[in-house]
Amino acid sequence: MRSVADIEMATRPAGAAEAVDAPARPSLAVELSIVIPVFNEEERIVSTVCQISDYLARQERSYEVIISDDGSRDDGPELVRQHFARRRDVRLIRERTNRGKGAAVRRGVLAARGDLIIFTDADLSYPVETISRCVDALKRYDLAIGSRNLPDSEIATEPPLLRRLAGPAFKTLVRQLALRGFTDTQCGFKGFRAQAAHDIFINCCINGYAFDVEVLGLARRFGYSVTEVPVRLLLDSSDSHINLTTDPLRMILDLLRIRARLSRAAAAADEAVTEGK
Repeated sequence: MRSVADIEMATRPAGAAEAVDAPARPSLAVELSIVIPVFNEEERIVSTVCQISDYLARQERSYEVIISDDGSRDDGPELVRQHFARRRDVRLIRERTNRGKGAAVRRGVLAARGDLIIFTDADLSYPVETISRCVDALKRYDLAIGSRNLPDSEIATEPPLLRRLAGPAFKTLVRQLALRGFTDTQCGFKGFRAQAAHDIFINCCINGYAFDVEVLGLARRFGYSVTEVPVRLLLDSSDSHINLTTDPLRMILDLLRIRARLSRAAAAADEAVTEGK
């Protein structure tokens, strides 16, 4: 697969072109795919899938729920198998080792069959009704991303201490090192039209928590339209899998990698435009 720098992105209109070396879309397409990245979520994954499935079943649209397990060491995957073995609309994808949330989301999105693809967290931090708000936004935009910082957003729970301390610092680093123009890059609820999702994720390489920044940077570089939608945050357990010893440094290094890749891509696109004159 060619790198992002090989893609002539600057002149691509929103939603227009095929992804470079993208795999064929899976057969038996459905209207909506919900991707849930999972790591050691045995206590809630079955309940989460049931709540999402029950909600979607009432919406009268075809759907699938994809559990993208990132090397869980608990009984979560086996519970999923036991409860949903006969369900064709629930799929489990497993990774043998824990590679990171970015890798789990990427695997799930690239396996999705939906015309629209949404990923959300296993703890249902955002109520299932957020799905419909996202689907409505995707009628007009290629990406619809949740934001906890819009005027109409509602924070129904006090963020964990780590979030309150590290969130503003990370947001500043994102703006200074990689990406400006978004009120909330890290919200765990994002939706895509299928072509945009596959174009973006086939070119992603960040496995850790900074993957959202790479996704949005590539979306902008590809010329896809993005809107932010207000969300209601019911629960914030986003700190539960963060390693305070290693993850902050890894996230900074990932931001630097993202900036370097996007800069190379921009330079390549400018060179291609210049040569075409």
